[in-house]
Amino acid sequence: MSRKKSAAGDPLKQALARGIALHRRGQLRDAEQQFLSILRTRGDYAPAHHALGFLYYQADRLDLSLQSLQRSVDLKSRNAPAWNDLGNTLRDLGRLTDAAGAYQRAIKLEPDFALAHCALAQLRHHGEPDEHEGEYRALGQAYARSRNGSPERRDLAWGMARAAEQRGEAERCLALLKEAHRIQRGERRFSIDATTRYFAAIREIFTRDFIEAHAEGGDSSTLPVFVFGLPRSGTSLVEQILASHSEVHGGGEQRLVGNLCGQLERQSGLVFAAAFARLDAAAKRRVARDLESRLRKLAPRARRVVDKMPANYLCLGMLAVLLPKATFIHCRRDPLATCWSIYSTRFSEPHTFADELSDLGAYYRQYQALMAHWDAVLPGRIHHVDYEQLVASPDQQIPALLAAAGLDCEPACLAPHLTERAVRTASAVQVREAIHDRANGRVERMGEHLAPLRDALGGAA
Repeated sequence: MSRKKSAAGDPLKQALARGIALHRRGQLRDAEQQFLSILRTRGDYAPAHHALGFLYYQADRLDLSLQSLQRSVDLKSRNAPAWNDLGNTLRDLGRLTDAAGAYQRAIKLEPDFALAHCALAQLRHHGEPDEHEGEYRALGQAYARSRNGSPERRDLAWGMARAAEQRGEAERCLALLKEAHRIQRGERRFSIDATTRYFAAIREIFTRDFIEAHAEGGDSSTLPVFVFGLPRSGTSLVEQILASHSEVHGGGEQRLVGNLCGQLERQSGLVFAAAFARLDAAAKRRVARDLESRLRKLAPRARRVVDKMPANYLCLGMLAVLLPKATFIHCRRDPLATCWSIYSTRFSEPHTFADELSDLGAYYRQYQALMAHWDAVLPGRIHHVDYEQLVASPDQQIPALLAAAGLDCEPACLAPHLTERAVRTASAVQVREAIHDRANGRVERMGEHLAPLRDALGGAA
């Protein structure tokens, strides 16, 4: 019997490794071609289907991701990570029952698979009586077996915290969240002083006089609709409502504006606001046209395209100069409810300001002050959507929202949970539900355990 080829001597594994390395370096097109080349040679090679499906998922090509990942598990049914990745794709496509089944398969194959446990917990409601008691026990057992301080412990703690909150175990919930944030933070430290200086620099540059003096040099397109606010303030719901309209494309959380700010800061060594102010009129016009063009490419036939990156609230002055006819929609929610939802949510990209309740409350106050500044320098330009009012009276609030975007109300917009589209945010599950106000009671259920957060919010609460 001949000896089995080692990984180092296996051409398929070597080709797969090259594709994975390209993917990690961000060379997605080259990585895609590498995986496709492997599959042209060996169409039944499950690892290449898995790698390609994961690439498509990260590239927001969910239909292709679904095809590749399903093929992967069909060929190799005992691959727990592939089942987990398939669950993520199904969840973001709104197929929640199928997603739960995929996570269950991953856990059955690997009982301590932390990411699958955490994702499954996000799909469940663990109130009393708990129909998912068995899953809760398995989650707790995996947590107990996990190593202190490990990423697996962090993810399992997130899942346990969600279940504990729903079961009315407030103290247990808070302890688990503190552990998850402590592991996540590691050696990183958030500085409220640095944040305060950063926000002040933005306000200093983007005065009303500056915006009015430069707005005529921007692009006059009415295509963009920017939906923004702190995370967990209702931005996903608002985008889902808008995207339910026949003339609107929901672009999700685009990185275009953030990448622009980062580029300005890297090139100048200054806060983006100061770097932007130094651009001449021709450069500003080029930036505006490029930004509008990139949004248009998302849906060339749409009348309006939504960018719902929450952090764009930092850049409203710049956007008002670049795209003076864009629509600005600010989502806001009760401060305590917003902050608790941020603190208790596992985001794919962590927010450093949210790892300590005291930092979170202080950051909220800075956000609130910046939004007051934007209202002062952009009078009448920002349409505010209050989450509590939206879920309490959607029949009144939704037509007003659409009118702010220059749109007539269509029946589909009043039942946004029925709109089939990919949603790639922490609210991917919630937007599949009919509009409700059940989330409004979460703060009350935590009671005095949130006293430190109330204190940190001060007058904002």
